[in-house]
Amino acid sequence: MTMNKTIFKIKKIIFCLILFLLLVHTARAGRKSLEEDIADSYLEDYSKIEAAFILSGVTHPDSLQHYINWYNQLLAKIKSFSFDFDDPVGSARTVFMYLHSDWLKTYALESTTLADIVRNKEYNCVSATILYNIICEDFGWSCEAFETPTHVYTIFNNFRENLIVENTSSMGFDIMKNLKSYSKYLAQYYPKSEVLRIGLDKLYYHENSKGRVITNTELLGLLAYNRAYFAKKNNDYRASYEYVLLAQQFNRDSRSNVKFEVGLYYTWGSHLYSNKDYIDAFTVFADGFYRYPDNEDFLKNTFTSFYKSLQSNWHRKDWMESARLIEEMIVLDILQERDHQTIKQFLINWQHYFNIKNDEQSSNQVKRYLEMFGS
Repeated sequence: MTMNKTIFKIKKIIFCLILFLLLVHTARAGRKSLEEDIADSYLEDYSKIEAAFILSGVTHPDSLQHYINWYNQLLAKIKSFSFDFDDPVGSARTVFMYLHSDWLKTYALESTTLADIVRNKEYNCVSATILYNIICEDFGWSCEAFETPTHVYTIFNNFRENLIVENTSSMGFDIMKNLKSYSKYLAQYYPKSEVLRIGLDKLYYHENSKGRVITNTELLGLLAYNRAYFAKKNNDYRASYEYVLLAQQFNRDSRSNVKFEVGLYYTWGSHLYSNKDYIDAFTVFADGFYRYPDNEDFLKNTFTSFYKSLQSNWHRKDWMESARLIEEMIVLDILQERDHQTIKQFLINWQHYFNIKNDEQSSNQVKRYLEMFGS
């Protein structure tokens, strides 16, 4: 009897493990498909609301349809209201107030996904702005978002006047009409010393001087960045980096994530290097340098991990990987004469190796690189 119970428990554990692996595979497949769609900076295969839920972690077809049905029902509910379409500002306000009365109930910093809104009626500035902007787009009200280093909110650009909506407060519609109160609201996100330095009356203008207008597609990237932030917080650096790469496909110049992104490149790249995973470390540091060419540390770490990778590839006799890395360095356009000499020594070793192996094809490939570096 005891043996049967033990076998049953083992089978249950195996079943749960298989189910978990299937869910992970499905999630990665959903993100991969979305990444392929956004590769040209446009969404063709997915709608914005579908992309928003996938970025929220909803990837299983049945689950995704459940959330899309929720959104369609929400849209149908709003369409049942009596709108005065000669008053788009009033109509947009009605939608805003309805969301805050029924769905945007509790502000929570970590409730960054649309799934948080559906499940718990919790939101932050990213999730609330995404939901509001997508709904407004579906009603034909052209809107964008404004991203600052600490915040994001809605901008309407097809009304008779520019109208700004702060989505984290039920009093945030058309905030410019009560800028003093909004400045007090903003102050809670700044250290007191910083508020005193800038001046409460200038806080809004300081915030906006460092921001930029973004499209609603770029806005979706902030959701991926936030997922990356929380993955890093849980020490899952690989997942965090993958989310950042996806986020960059949506939003290539995120003002609110520069500090986070730089820190992640450092942390993840250093972690890989410490574990002797030099090739992946090179990829991370080279990516960081490509994004931030003025960062001298990224430049130095790119070279260090590059040469370590060449040594590792030589010991493993992986010529194809060495050639790929050299090509990447050529594309980065950072090699100087002293680097040419160092790389040539690696290439000479490879040429001797292929000559001994009578591998003429590989030897000719090496010869082409030697000629490129002035041999």
